[in-house]
Amino acid sequence: MVELHKTVEEIYNNNLDKLEVFECEDEFSDTQSFCDHYGYKIEDSCNAILIKSKKPEEFYSLFCVLGSSRLDVNHKAKSLMGARKVSFASREEAEEVTNQIYGGISPLGLVPEIKIFIDREVLNREKIFIGAGNRLSKFFLTPESLVELTQGTLEDLT
Repeated sequence: MVELHKTVEEIYNNNLDKLEVFECEDEFSDTQSFCDHYGYKIEDSCNAILIKSKKPEEFYSLFCVLGSSRLDVNHKAKSLMGARKVSFASREEAEEVTNQIYGGISPLGLVPEIKIFIDREVLNREKIFIGAGNRLSKFFLTPESLVELTQGTLEDLT
């Protein structure tokens, strides 16, 4: 049985028709290692990047972009967040804010205060994989299911 993180367990159980769970080894959890070891394309990975607004107020947003793309943090992320100053959340901040494990953070199972933005390029893939809240499992799903399950906002992020 694949170990599911507590933050995504209910979502998974309620969406068995939309989510496939894949067990992986901790040492291969990072995107490039996962692709190399298990034979998946980096273009089919969807990375969850937690960004912290520092000014005018402190809050976090999560950005989902393909593993082959780069999030435009200084222009698009900052603008969408309405922030004057942003940075990548530290490992400690990311784990505290998401209640998930760094290196496996999922756009699923987050508190409603974290707004989720999904790059439109994600919709060009047939199926993608995302973190499942820990370093021992991934979820495979359609891009449409990602948008539906996260209630994420589609934007041009790269």
